[in-house]
Amino acid sequence: MEQPLVSIIIPVYNAKAHLEACVQSILDQSYKHFELLLINDGSSDGSSELCDELSLKSEKIRVIHKENGGVSSARNAGLDIASGGYIVFVDSDDVISNNYLESFLESAHKGDLILGMIEDLYFDDAGSIVKRHTRNVDAPDCGILADEYYKLLELLRVPVVKLYKRDIIEANHIRFDENLSVAEDQVFNFAYYKHIKTYALEPRSVYKYYHQYNSSSLSSTKTTKTFESELYKLQVEYDFIKDYSPKNSDLVYVHHMISMMNIYCDLKDDSGILSFYKRVKRIANLNPIKADKALNKKKKLIVDLLNLKLYGIVTLYYYLKK
Repeated sequence: MEQPLVSIIIPVYNAKAHLEACVQSILDQSYKHFELLLINDGSSDGSSELCDELSLKSEKIRVIHKENGGVSSARNAGLDIASGGYIVFVDSDDVISNNYLESFLESAHKGDLILGMIEDLYFDDAGSIVKRHTRNVDAPDCGILADEYYKLLELLRVPVVKLYKRDIIEANHIRFDENLSVAEDQVFNFAYYKHIKTYALEPRSVYKYYHQYNSSSLSSTKTTKTFESELYKLQVEYDFIKDYSPKNSDLVYVHHMISMMNIYCDLKDDSGILSFYKRVKRIANLNPIKADKALNKKKKLIVDLLNLKLYGIVTLYYYLKK
């Protein structure tokens, strides 16, 4: 039986420090029938030259140099030239397990979307691993995506750790929205999910997601600007789930809404309790909130308090909790 070609798309922008390890993890794959598309998005740190050097390692590597247009532009450039039956996205500062593609292909017949596992690796300034965590999901190995959407949330938002069918992408003209600066990856996925029915989990395909772990990087991730971006993402997901109507759609929305209150209690540039009260109020009034029967008691209480407009009590709870 002829092996299907897999197109691996890596957007590259000023990624010289990590790119070689990323590419090597792909060249080390047990499954060999792939093309690796390195889309250099106007890098200025030597990544452009490194892409060309790496292309000499294997005829499987194809380099595209383009003016800087952002990650969505780079991924779209990859999709425009991809020739594989399947599409895989990898970020330039991450690596994949050596059986990543092989495991995906072995499960490809089980669903229209194949999901792998993400292992989050946190490094300190010296490059040592200080924390690692695998995102486990409590969902069946395969099934109807709309039925298990809530249980698969940890894997569904990002474009990595997935095997997409290229014919579905092309038949429905799915591309990343280059006009969006946030949530563009979610919008792409939502467009894909609307045209599929089934999924399968492949726990042997492990995507190693690298994070810098220090006080400065952690504190700088939560700002007024990122709050506005997350609020926009919350609205994007609400619009999608109301249209897509997965099982437990209210549960999905409440999960992300409450997660925002936890994360954005304290901002680097605005940490006062009055400001947090205003953020709670904005989150609560973004869309109607319903208490799904599957909510635990604590989350149901939070929803009830918000619906009663008792924002101060909710604010005080999360502010003290931090």
